[in-house]
Amino acid sequence: MENVEKAETKSKRFLSWTCVVYPGESLPEKWKEILGELMIPWAISPVHDQDVNANGEKKKAHRHLLLSFHSVKAYAQVEEITKLLGAPAPQPCRDTRGMVRYFLHLDNPEKAQYKREDIECGGGFDLENALKATATEEEEILDEMCEFIETNWVTEFCDFNSYVRKERKEWRTILRKNCFYLTQIIKSQRHYKEQEDARQQNANRKI
Repeated sequence: MENVEKAETKSKRFLSWTCVVYPGESLPEKWKEILGELMIPWAISPVHDQDVNANGEKKKAHRHLLLSFHSVKAYAQVEEITKLLGAPAPQPCRDTRGMVRYFLHLDNPEKAQYKREDIECGGGFDLENALKATATEEEEILDEMCEFIETNWVTEFCDFNSYVRKERKEWRTILRKNCFYLTQIIKSQRHYKEQEDARQQNANRKI
């Protein structure tokens, strides 16, 4: 059955392909230059150096590379490229978004989690679109943002916007889609704090 699947993979053409590369070993130092010369949209995962096998043994440090072509490519065409990168066995990728999420193990909480900012991409690869949140995920992120605002007593939108741009870039899209809602929460919190401060000052005067 495995041989049949391999034969089918080599006979079909796909838009996106993926492979595993090993930095510091088979991956050439100038791998970015190689991809740049070929003008291929690409994205590569953070270094997966905390993954373990089923028996608990630590896996060799590696990265997942995604090649997203402008037109479908056959196995042999892609293999010519991956051989240059020290990864001679490319695999078709039928779900680009799912693959990019796997870079971070977003849907595998039992596995080591990696940081979004450690993903690298080039050749015009649209990382923002690939990691676009679902409606459910947007609601969860919005709840997380509200929790941050309330816990940290954020009272100015400009401060929160600056924090998101510098520290939580994965929140940017949700922030911009929900500016009015978040602004009202921040204004309400500022108003509440002002009232509390006034009450405290009055209480101190009476003492």
